[in-house]
Order: sequence, then structure tokens, then C-alpha cells
Amino acid sequence: MTWTETMIEETEKERPAQSTKDSREQSVRAVERALDVLFTFSEGEAIQDIGSLQRHTGLSRPTLYRLLHTLEGKGVIFSSGNPRQFQLGYRFGTLLRTWNQSPVIASIAREPLEQLWQETQETVALMVPVSLTHRMCVLELKSPQVISFSRGTGYTVALTRGASGKVILAYMPPERREKALATLDAKQRERLLQELGQIREQRIWVTYGDVIPGGAALASPVLTKDQEAVASVCVFGTELRMRDQTLDRCIQAVRQAAADIEHRLFDTAR
Repeated sequence: MTWTETMIEETEKERPAQSTKDSREQSVRAVERALDVLFTFSEGEAIQDIGSLQRHTGLSRPTLYRLLHTLEGKGVIFSSGNPRQFQLGYRFGTLLRTWNQSPVIASIAREPLEQLWQETQETVALMVPVSLTHRMCVLELKSPQVISFSRGTGYTVALTRGASGKVILAYMPPERREKALATLDAKQRERLLQELGQIREQRIWVTYGDVIPGGAALASPVLTKDQEAVASVCVFGTELRMRDQTLDRCIQAVRQAAADIEHRLFDTAR
């Protein structure tokens, strides 16, 4: 069976008898899902099969096949082999050449992050939401410590994992947050919602081994005047170092850096 025939067959299995959703809402949701698919690709998983994409996105096979077929037609996905394997397509090279490698918020945040790096001597980063479900690192300063953690600028990961994603989720408008949590089961959802409530009270969050085994992370949100997170300031270190007085110092420094970036953003907007 050809790739096109597979896509058509899987699509027919899921086709509803009658759609009750507004066409505009469906179109927006399709874009969000397409971005979710693209953000599953990373340096460690540059090539994936349909099963891997299902696990990462929580989407059904028919939905995935439709999205992949469209994305491949636009050159942003390339597929080969039998069974089919997928990777980012040639059009991403074009996007990369035109991408501004210093987004405005990254430029504004550089000085506060450099100060944070000096104070903590740990890896520090600025994360921004790039979809309802993922955030991306747009600026990272690596720790000088012999044992440290670094994922690099451009790294993307789900908002539901790690301190830097959860503080963004905590300040996301309720209707968008509902969509962001849609792939979680009931138990995961309940636990995460409790954490998000605590984050809104404390404006800081600390996690251990949530993304990297043996790693610790703490983060604070950068908020707009409407109390929506446009970014998060993060510090990454080892579980052994991020304890007691060291952790307390890092928490104060991260909060200060986030507040400093907020102040600079408001000044720039005036």
C-alpha cells in the first residue's frame, strides 16, 4: 500500500458522520496539532515512526496521517521507508536561514541572565511558549561547573514537564490551559493542576529529575500586565547542589531576574 493510500484509508476510519464544530475552530485546532507534531522532533529523535509520534502527541493515527501528508506536501516533513519513517524536511533549512537568532525578549533578557549566571554559577536559560503544549529555549548560558546540565538554544520540550514549563502553564488563560492538558490522563491532570495552583501562590517552582535524571530545575515566570507568562527564567543544576542554602539563594536570584526582565519589557513597550 502506498503512503497516499494508507493516509486515505486511515482518514476514512475516523471520518465523523456529521461535524458540529465551527470550521474556524477546526482550522485553528489543526494548526495547533501540526505544530505539536513538528515539536516532537529533536536532536535525540530526529527520525520517528508513526508509533513514536502517537506517543508524543496523543493523536490518533488517522489524524496524524492527515497532518503528516499535508506537512510533507509543504516540504516541512520528509518521509521514507516501509514502515514509514518521518523527519523534518528541506523547508526547515529555509526557515532557519531567515530566523532571527536574537528574539527581542532574548536580547532584553541577556543582561539579567548574565547576572543570574554570575550569582548562581549554574546553567541559566530563558524559555518561551511556542505552542499550547511546548516551550523552547531561546537563550542559555552554560554552567562552568564540572558536572552540569545543558540542552542548548532551540531545545523544545512539553510544558507539562519541568519547572520552566509548569510556571508558564500556571499563568496560561484557563481555556488555553485546558487544551494544553488534554493529552494527560485524569490522575496526571489532577496532580498537575494542584501544582499549578501552588505555583500561582509562590511564583516559583522547583523540580527534581522531572526532565533529566539527577537534575534539578527552578523557574519563575516573566509576566505581562495581564498576568500571562511570556517566558520563564530557569536555573538548572544537580540534585546534590540544589539543596538548602544554595537552593534558597538560587530562588531569590531567579525571582529577581524574572522581575528585572519584566521591568525591561514594560519599559520597551512604552
